[in-house]
Amino acid sequence: MALKGTFNWFNSLHQGGRKAITFTLYCDNIFQSETFDCAIIDGSGQQPPQIRRQITLKAKQSFKFDFDSCGWDWCIGDYFAILGKNDKIQKRWDVDVKVYGSGECPDCHGTQRCKECNGSGTIYHKQIHSYSQCAICNGTGVCQTCYVPIRNGSNLAHQVMGNTQSLNSNQNRQRKINAIREEIVELQSKVEQAEWDRRMMQVRGTDISSRTVYSSHVSLIHQYKTRLIHLQSELQQLENMM
Repeated sequence: MALKGTFNWFNSLHQGGRKAITFTLYCDNIFQSETFDCAIIDGSGQQPPQIRRQITLKAKQSFKFDFDSCGWDWCIGDYFAILGKNDKIQKRWDVDVKVYGSGECPDCHGTQRCKECNGSGTIYHKQIHSYSQCAICNGTGVCQTCYVPIRNGSNLAHQVMGNTQSLNSNQNRQRKINAIREEIVELQSKVEQAEWDRRMMQVRGTDISSRTVYSSHVSLIHQYKTRLIHLQSELQQLENMM
């Protein structure tokens, strides 16, 4: 049986462009096709296997097995198997992608955060005061250099649980930082507008003719500035924790 298999990375369209694994099975025969049974198996035993019967691959033809083509999201420990009589495994290919050791990733050095967005999943554009999804990690916030899909409950998942919890904590902190930054920009705009309105009131004499209205406006400016000071202090504390 001249079947060859390889695992590779691809961007899953059905998962919004997220980085995922695909398995390609190729028939290396020159003329003859191959007909076989096969199975995709979760090495941790949590997911039921996908078994396919009487698949035919023509000579030099290939099939891809991944989330987009068959709904299987490959994780470390999974494998693809060719089945023989009584479903005995004749040949298998285990998920084979590089796994970095702790702190070995050349981009994140073990933080598991995307270096482009620092784990937030979003990019802040100062010129237009808005955010967009990070194009490098597709909004996941995860470093794409050392990312490997791990199924919850597997042995490898237990090994990295501490790192994952730390990553989630950092992601939540970064989301809060982004939200505070947005509110600061909005408040600064409100203060500028309110100060302009106050000066116009003085020019028109509203500060004398309508003292109550003018006082309420000054009080509103004070509230804005007080809130701004509080947010800037909170932002500094959060940024120091990153």
